[in-house]
Amino acid sequence: MKSMRYSASFETLYTKIPKWMSMRQKDIRCGYAFFAAFLFLWPASALAETDKECLAIWKKPDVKIEVVSNKPRLDHGKSSQQIEQIAKKSGFAKSLRHANLLGLTHSSIGPSLGVATKHAELRGGKNCLRLDWVRLTFGARKTNVYIDRKYRKSSCAYKAVFAHEMEHVRINERVIEEYLPIITKELEERAAEVRPFYTKSSKDAGRSIVNRLMFELDPLLKEFNAARMAANDLIDTPAAYAATQAQCTDW
Repeated sequence: MKSMRYSASFETLYTKIPKWMSMRQKDIRCGYAFFAAFLFLWPASALAETDKECLAIWKKPDVKIEVVSNKPRLDHGKSSQQIEQIAKKSGFAKSLRHANLLGLTHSSIGPSLGVATKHAELRGGKNCLRLDWVRLTFGARKTNVYIDRKYRKSSCAYKAVFAHEMEHVRINERVIEEYLPIITKELEERAAEVRPFYTKSSKDAGRSIVNRLMFELDPLLKEFNAARMAANDLIDTPAAYAATQAQCTDW
């Protein structure tokens, strides 16, 4: 039996921009964009047909999970206005007039998926392909933490903003950890449902399998992001901001 590895990175960005209240108690609105342009379409060269002989080569595919957790990058060289422009340019946050961002956490969180297949030439010269293994990488691929440059690192205000932004980082890590076994179980079940089929192109078939699995994971990934946003929102309230402001006098 011949094998073929098809690794494609289909990246879905989950970006949460935690908000920070200005000293005038103005609110910073934040938004979320979910990019999922995956459709499960069998190409013409990947025939969605099978038979008992082809199904006989099936085995439960291995599922490998790799957690990505890159250290946050701190940027302390921008003004409040520049930080707000970064938020606006990203398309995920819009502030009300006269509001200022004193701190910002920008994270890219999402999956990439690769598969390997094996195929056998059966009677009549037809090529039967099965899914051999699936590899999913998931987690915080990139996190930038911005803090207004007007605050010295030794100041109480800087430490308060930094603590707030790092709490967002910890929340993201916690929710990722909570959902990892759920996503793993879902992927294992979905991968096991991919039965052997005849194809004219192993490459096209591998791409189709990736698209199918990502499409089927989509509802769970949306649920994950909703839970992550809700957890982050718990520390982005007027009461939480007021408590943070009360810690310092050097704003």
